[in-house]
Amino acid sequence: MRAVILEIDEEMLAERARLGLDRRDEMWEGVLHMVPQPSGRHQVLATALARYLFDHAARRGYEVACEIGTYAHDQDYRVPDLAVFPKASRVRRGVDGPPLVLFEILSPGDESYDKIPWYLARGAEAVVIVHPETFAVQVFIADGTAPEDDDELVTVPGLDVRLGPAPDGSALLVVTDDGVHRIEL
Repeated sequence: MRAVILEIDEEMLAERARLGLDRRDEMWEGVLHMVPQPSGRHQVLATALARYLFDHAARRGYEVACEIGTYAHDQDYRVPDLAVFPKASRVRRGVDGPPLVLFEILSPGDESYDKIPWYLARGAEAVVIVHPETFAVQVFIADGTAPEDDDELVTVPGLDVRLGPAPDGSALLVVTDDGVHRIEL
């Protein structure tokens, strides 16, 4: 359910922070977006994807983090499900510099597609959208979408990994220089 609260009480914000419910909250040009907890399937997919990307990205000089704020400034930030970024872009509060690749895992009614232009404007080479039910993958780059390879996997620019559904649709395939990994949920 979507809701609009024209003015939010400071006590409510403090209570959300105390309970840790604000971890995924985002600020879109000064407008607070309270993002609900993702499903267990969503979280397991993000964690497994981070696991397979971690060493691959580190060998290229990048860091990987789940749910790290990506900032334009204090009143304008988003929280992708997974971020790959140069160490120099990370500061105490999150990612301040250009990220390499940002991943969003779809949830019903979420704003993943609305974030793509903002992420690309922050300097991301690619934004990856993953559907947790079908394992379909879309890769967005500054000049459109990345084409699928012959085997229906998509190459993620800058990271040089390939992602997509297994031929039988039972898993997300993650192809790195370490091999082919299957994420089955």
